[in-house]
Amino acid sequence: MTINGFGAALLGAVSFLALATPAAARDLPGEDTAGKIADASTPDVDEAFGGEVTVTARHRSERLQDVPIAISVVAGQELAAKHLDRVADFAIKVPNFSALQQNTRVSGLFIRGLGGNASNDGAEGGVGLIVDNVVYNYVGFSWLDFVDLDSIEVARGPQGTLLGKNTTIGALIVRTQQPSFTPELNINATYGSRNLKQLRLNATGPISDTLAYRLTFSNSVDDGWITNAYDGAGYLNTNRWSTRGQLLWKPSDTVSSRLIAEHYETTEYNNWYPPTVDVNTNLKLDNTPFTTTANPTGARNSWTNKLRTLFGYNPSLASPDNANLNTQKRLVSRVDGASNEATVGIGGTTLSAISAWRRMYFRPYNDSDGSPLSILRYGFDVDVDQYTQELRLASDKGGPIDWTVGAYYLHEDLRSRLRTIYYSDASTYFLSPKVPSAVLANLEVDRDGRMKVDSLAGFGQATLHLGERVSVTGGVRYTSERKAASVAGSSFGAAPLTDSLAAYAAQRAAITGPVYNLDAAVRHGSWSWLINPAWKISDTLNAYAVASYGEKSGAVNTAATAAQAGVLIIQPETSQDFEVGVKGRWLDGRVTANLNFYNDTIKNYQDTQVDQSQPVLGTYLANVGKVRLRGFELETGVSPVQGWTLTFNAAHNDARYLSYDNAPAPLEYQAYLATQQGVAAAATRLPLTGYQIRNAPKWTLQGGLDVTQPIGGHLVLTGYANVAYRTRTNLANPRSIYFWQPGYALVNAGVGVRSADDLWSLSLWSRNLFDRRYATMFSTAGGSSPINQIFGEPRTIGLTLGRRFG
Repeated sequence: MTINGFGAALLGAVSFLALATPAAARDLPGEDTAGKIADASTPDVDEAFGGEVTVTARHRSERLQDVPIAISVVAGQELAAKHLDRVADFAIKVPNFSALQQNTRVSGLFIRGLGGNASNDGAEGGVGLIVDNVVYNYVGFSWLDFVDLDSIEVARGPQGTLLGKNTTIGALIVRTQQPSFTPELNINATYGSRNLKQLRLNATGPISDTLAYRLTFSNSVDDGWITNAYDGAGYLNTNRWSTRGQLLWKPSDTVSSRLIAEHYETTEYNNWYPPTVDVNTNLKLDNTPFTTTANPTGARNSWTNKLRTLFGYNPSLASPDNANLNTQKRLVSRVDGASNEATVGIGGTTLSAISAWRRMYFRPYNDSDGSPLSILRYGFDVDVDQYTQELRLASDKGGPIDWTVGAYYLHEDLRSRLRTIYYSDASTYFLSPKVPSAVLANLEVDRDGRMKVDSLAGFGQATLHLGERVSVTGGVRYTSERKAASVAGSSFGAAPLTDSLAAYAAQRAAITGPVYNLDAAVRHGSWSWLINPAWKISDTLNAYAVASYGEKSGAVNTAATAAQAGVLIIQPETSQDFEVGVKGRWLDGRVTANLNFYNDTIKNYQDTQVDQSQPVLGTYLANVGKVRLRGFELETGVSPVQGWTLTFNAAHNDARYLSYDNAPAPLEYQAYLATQQGVAAAATRLPLTGYQIRNAPKWTLQGGLDVTQPIGGHLVLTGYANVAYRTRTNLANPRSIYFWQPGYALVNAGVGVRSADDLWSLSLWSRNLFDRRYATMFSTAGGSSPINQIFGEPRTIGLTLGRRFG
C-alpha cells in the first residue's frame, strides 16, 4: 500500500462508521444536553487533544500542552472502549511507537525504531517501562496486559534525570486507576472472533474513613487462529488471567500510602513461528536465483531437503497455516509483584518513597524442528527477581523554582538458561542415518547464564521560571552500577557411550561442546543530563528545546559460548539527543497541533556482530558502532462540532546505521561471497553502514474519528474509526530480500450505544477490520533452519456489554 492507500483505508473506516451511525450527523444536541453527557469511549475536546489533559512524566501534575517535551498521552477509558488491550495495540494511537509481544521473551518496546532488545535476556531496553512509578527493568515485562488504566504516556528521548533507571530512547509510563472512597463496581464481558471470551471486573470503595480498596480481575481466552495439523490444537491463542489488589490509606490531605499486589499468568500456544522461506533451498540475491560452486544444482543441505531426504517428510512453507508439530506444548509465564508508594507533605515539599518487588517465571516448551518428527527442543528458561527503592523530595508548585531531588536503587537477579533437548530423530538429522538413535536421544545441552545488577543513582531536576512566559529546566543524574555475570556450559542425559556406542564419542562431543564456566564483573559510573528551555509565545502557542544525554547499561551475553569469555559483558550505550518543538491550542481547545523535531545519536550501539579477526567467537552481542535517529512527529486534532473529533498524526524517521561494519551476513550472502567471489567460507560479515535500521519505517501516519451523539430516550450513540499506516520496513537485515514487510494500514472501528447516565453500554468493535496479513518480526536463517515469521493479529470482531453499579 502506498501513502495514498492510507487515505483509502481511512475513507473506508470512516464510511463504515458513517453507515453504522446514521443519526449522528443529523441529530446534533444542544449545548445543555451535550454538556451533561460524558462518554467513556470518546473524551471531551480537551481530553482528546490534550488542552486540559494532565501528565505526570515529570512527577508533577501538568497540562500536556504546557510540558516542554515530546510526549503523547491516551486516556485509559479510551484504551478500554477501543479494546486496545495490549501494549502493541497502543501503536495505532501514538506516533513513532511500536511494541512486539509474541511472548514474554520475544517482547520489546520501540520508539523511533529502537529500544526493544527482544529475545536478549542480558540487554536492557532503550525504552523504559514505568508502571505506577515502578520501573520494570527486564524487557519481557512489557508482555503484560495492563487493564483498569487511568492513562498511558509515551515520553521520547533520554529520561534518566527523573524517571528511575536510565533510558536512551524514551519511556512508556502506565498509570492504573487508584482506589476511590466512592463505591463502584464495573463489569465488562466480551464475546468475539475465534471464540474469544473476556471478563474485566473492578470494584472499589471505602473500608473506613481513611482506607479504600480496589480489586481488579481480568481474564481472556480464545481458540487461536492456527490449527496444528498433528493434534488439532489451536496455536497463537489466548489463555491468560490477572488480578490486582490495592489499598489506599489517606489519613490526611498531606499523607497517603498506596499498596499494590498483583499476579499475571498465561498458558498459551504463542511460541509458534511459522517457517516462511528456506533460503538454502532457493538461494537468491536481489531477487536473482544463483547456485554455488559446491552445489551447482542448488540442492543444498537445507532444512527442507534434509527432512525430505532423511525422513520422507515434505515440510510446508505456506505460512502461517503450516503448523504440524508433535512436541509443542503450551508456554507458561507468570509475573508477581508488590509495591507501596508513600507520600508525606512537609512544609512546602512532598516526600515520596516507592518500594517495589517483581518476579517473573517463563518456561517455553518449543518444538524447534518445525515438523512432526522428534528432533529437538530449544528454548530459554528465564527467572527474574527485581527489587527497587526510590526516594524523592519535590517542592510544591507555584514558586520561582520547581525542583525535585532523589535517589534510586535497583537490584536485579536474572537467570537465563538455554536448554537444547535432543530426541529420537536427532542422530539421523544432525549426524547421519547410520548413527544409532541412542547417541543423541534424550541428550540435554545447557548454557546457564546468570546476571546480578546493583544500581544506585542520585538525581535532581529544577525548573527556573524567568517571568510568566520563559522557563529553563535543567537536570542531572549520576549512576553507579555493578554488574556480575556468569555462564556455565554443560550436558547430560542420553545413553552412556559404552560398548558399541563408544565409537560415537567424538560425534556426540561435536554436538555438546566443552564443559565450561565463564564469569566477569564490572563497575561503571555514568552521568545523564538535561537542558530544556521553554517559551510561551502567546496564550495559545508554546515553544521548547531539549538537549539531553543518557546511557543504557552494558549488556551481558547470557548465552555466551566457551570462546566468548572476553565479551561476556559489553560497554554501555550512550544517547545524545537534540529536540525542538511547538505546541498550539486554539478555539478553546477545539484545534490543537503539536510538532517536534529530533536528532538523536546513539554511540556504542548494542547489537549482534561477527569479529572477523576471531572467527571462533561466532556471532555475539557487542558494541557495533553508531546509529542516528532524525525526523519529526506531528499530532493534531480538531472538533468541528460538538461530539465529533478528528485526529491526524504523522512521523518521519530517518533512522540509519552511521557505522556498523561487522554485522552478520545473511545466509545467502555467505554462500555468494564464499563461492562466487572466491572469498573464504568464514566471510560471514557484511557492513550495514548507511542503511535504514531494522524495524524503523520511514513514515508512520495515523488518523481517527470519534463520535458521541444523544439519540433520544436517554441513550447515547458512540462510534470510532482509527487507521495507522507504516511504510515498507525491514524487520531483520536490510541487506537481505527476505526480511522486508511492505507498507500496510491497519484499521480499528466500533459502534455502540450506552445510557446517558453511563450505567450500561453495548458496543460492536473490530481490530484489524480489513484482516490485513503482515509480519512483526523475522528470525534469520541458519545452516539447516529456515526463516521464521511472526505475524500480526488477524481481524478480531467482538461484542462487549458493560455494566456499572454505584
